[in-house]
Amino acid sequence: MATKKAETTAVANWDQDLADLAKAATSVESNVGTSNFIRMAGGVLTYQNAEIPGNKLNCVILNHVMENAMYDGPYDSENPQPPVCFAFGVDEDDMAPHENSSQPQNAKCKGCPKNEFGSADTGRGKACKNVRRLQLISESDLEDVPNAELAYVKLPVTSVKAWAGYVRQLAEVYTAPPLAFVTTIGTVRDAKTQFKVTFTMKEKVDKAKIGALLELRKTKETELYTPYSKQEDKPEAPAKGKLGKRKF
Repeated sequence: MATKKAETTAVANWDQDLADLAKAATSVESNVGTSNFIRMAGGVLTYQNAEIPGNKLNCVILNHVMENAMYDGPYDSENPQPPVCFAFGVDEDDMAPHENSSQPQNAKCKGCPKNEFGSADTGRGKACKNVRRLQLISESDLEDVPNAELAYVKLPVTSVKAWAGYVRQLAEVYTAPPLAFVTTIGTVRDAKTQFKVTFTMKEKVDKAKIGALLELRKTKETELYTPYSKQEDKPEAPAKGKLGKRKF
């Protein structure tokens, strides 16, 4: 009969075996199209090709930027293409096509015919989509902010108002930006647009962490403006952190 000590040792060995197998599996899949952009296709949150548990993301949103993007024809998930014209900025009046745009539509976004309502091929919307790009870290990385792994979210047009409302709410109630809070990002079904993104304030960030978060935001701000690649419909991945150690 096995002793209790022997049984404990066996369980410990199994844990190590499982950990080794997990590491090996991660290594095998490390080259399969992963990036640090969180996807929201169909309202399902995924990160590095894996679904986020519970479809809820607890994070600290460090920064955000406006993004305008116009595509040549309807989106094709089987053959994704980058936008032919795109721009980033924090002031709509100053936004202009990025130098990587293959077909710049106008000298500036303001006044561009493709950035006017009614310019879309169907409906009354714009041919150019006005969205937001968010830069964030996982709630768990608050334990070691300087070494946090950054991730990014591109909000759909239909969720920009919800994001703007959330930012205003935090400013009016707490006189603070999203960086000062742990935010829960999720999605809800929507009859017209399939889904919408939701933002809920979970709790305030410990004041002792604010300084480190501000420094991280400052040093990583340029990565928020990473342009689209020319091969596929996703931004080029900024320098990755601890790949394989998913925090989301």
